[in-house]
Amino acid sequence: MQVGGAGNALAAGLSGLQKGQEQVTEAAQNIASAGTQTAQGSDATTQLSKSLVQQTEGVRQVEASAKVVEAADKSVGSLLDVRA
Repeated sequence: MQVGGAGNALAAGLSGLQKGQEQVTEAAQNIASAGTQTAQGSDATTQLSKSLVQQTEGVRQVEASAKVVEAADKSVGSLLDVRA
């Protein structure tokens, strides 16, 4: 019995988790350094806003990827139950 589909979904979910975490980390670093930058005015505000949006996107990617991993896990479990 081949479970390549579930395995591919699991790999995609794990990859998405990693990418989302990296995006959140990068955005958090940008947000933290925003107060120490010498840029003033609307440019600094724009950069901070972009970083906040990037952080939220990363969080949503992690949430979606976690659901993919959960679904793949349930699929594999169902396949194993049928096989037994």
